[in-house]
Amino acid sequence: MQSNMTKRTNQTGLIKRILYKLGIHRQKYQLIALGCFIYEDLVDTLNYTPFYKDFNMPDTFFSWYLVTELHIWMLLVRFMSEGEEGKIVRYHIVESMWRDIDVRVNKLGVIHPKIKRQQMCTISAQFNAAMIGYDEGILSDDKVLAGALWTRFFGLECNNPEHIEKLLIYTRKQIHLLDKIPSKEILTYSKINWTDLRDIK
Repeated sequence: MQSNMTKRTNQTGLIKRILYKLGIHRQKYQLIALGCFIYEDLVDTLNYTPFYKDFNMPDTFFSWYLVTELHIWMLLVRFMSEGEEGKIVRYHIVESMWRDIDVRVNKLGVIHPKIKRQQMCTISAQFNAAMIGYDEGILSDDKVLAGALWTRFFGLECNNPEHIEKLLIYTRKQIHLLDKIPSKEILTYSKINWTDLRDIK
């Protein structure tokens, strides 16, 4: 027979283990929610109009997607430095993006399921390629990043070097501002202040 003291010690240890596990789960759910909130905040507060206007982009779903994709990448770069916590947030930022894209595609009109799957697969492949291209650019010099922006964002169709330079400066500046946000703040607060493209000269 165990003594009352031993029983209480075992029960206390069990409770602590349960609370510890619940703490981890609670933290994980908070990080999941953070990823969703950050994505929603991005698409709700980012001023898309200057991108369409300054870069002569049509106001279409694809233009919206290209602007969103670039900013998603910048968020993923920032959260890369946050270890396992950042990995959870990164995953759910991207998941939120795909859910939003699905809703927006459905609003474009009736699309045959097979065609929709093909289109989503194409966008997914392009997204992965864009992330690789942008990553290579940010790890290299301005020439490589400018090439990645020209290839993906402008679709090789931009003949105005000033447009490419402006987007390059914007991207570098925004990455720098994201890097300055302390870990404690970015992992607990979803509000990101995005630079206004019109302020880039």
